Amino acid sequence: MRRLVLLVLLLVAVASCGNNERDPQVLRTTTPNTTALTTPMNDLALTKAAEVVQPLLEKEFASTYAGLEVHGEMPMMVVHRKPDPRLDAEVRKAAPEVRVEFRDARYTRAEMAEYVKRVMDDTGYWKGRGIQIVEAGPTVDGSGVEVGVVAAPPGNFARQLDAYYPAMSFTLKVS
Repeated sequence: MRRLVLLVLLLVAVASCGNNERDPQVLRTTTPNTTALTTPMNDLALTKAAEVVQPLLEKEFASTYAGLEVHGEMPMMVVHRKPDPRLDAEVRKAAPEVRVEFRDARYTRAEMAEYVKRVMDDTGYWKGRGIQIVEAGPTVDGSGVEVGVVAAPPGNFARQLDAYYPAMSFTLKVS
């Protein structure tokens, strides 16, 4: 399972490389994600630390944990979370051999997952309005939910999502 998580992190890292600029007419984020993801292909300590820290965060800190990034060029891990001194201390204790940076997140992974499920459950509703949703997922930085659509919908779809689900922030990704 840990290897699958790391493989998914690797795929996300590779997919996120390139042009990260967003069209302000199409996308709206509460907290812009300015961090480029890279994956350490040769840093065994960092890989092992991520394998230990990720399950710890998901299991013990669901109420504050938002996401984990692995940066190979520095090398370091970035933990996105709502401020939680206990989480910070446990991560440092679990991964003393690697550099760890903590960044504040607006939403936890659990909060975002709730809205991912709601959006995906409502695909029929949105399809009836001419919008074909193909994916939804939490942002790694805890800024909200990214919703993927087949084609750019008419109007400001991110604003429609905000109005329909007022307790969450959304960005739009056109496939």
